[in-house]
Amino acid sequence: MFIVSAKLSPKKAIAGVLLFGALLIAIIWLTSALKGRSAPGSEPVLAPSDAQRVEYLRSLGWEVEESPTEILEFVLPSPLNASYEEYNALQLEQNFDLVPYAGMQVKRYTYAVTNYPGYPEDVQADLYLCGDVIIAGDILYCGEEGFVGTLVYPG
Repeated sequence: MFIVSAKLSPKKAIAGVLLFGALLIAIIWLTSALKGRSAPGSEPVLAPSDAQRVEYLRSLGWEVEESPTEILEFVLPSPLNASYEEYNALQLEQNFDLVPYAGMQVKRYTYAVTNYPGYPEDVQADLYLCGDVIIAGDILYCGEEGFVGTLVYPG
């Protein structure tokens, strides 16, 4: 058994406690700063207006038209059927989840995307809202070799 003892003056003890506190604050600040740059859907986003939805998409790197090209209102099936479960797998990749909204009224807002790399047209961004909260979203290419992807900007 080893015993270690140290004699600290009150000034050194206070300095040590203050240094430890400053380090702890720096770690907390850094963690919260990194959370602010996380993927879409990591925290609930309220977007009741077109301007707020467009701003959200722009914050992710997308350039979109100011007004939606389509607004569709529907009820999510409860429980989610196979096609919605497949779509929800895409949503889970970006920290969204449709399961808690099964059986609820949802609105899909579709915006024309103007800056998808390599695709100058026929790309759209879809945002799904329950009330004023964004609950899902995707980027869809409607061309010949169409695809559906997450809201994460490629590149």
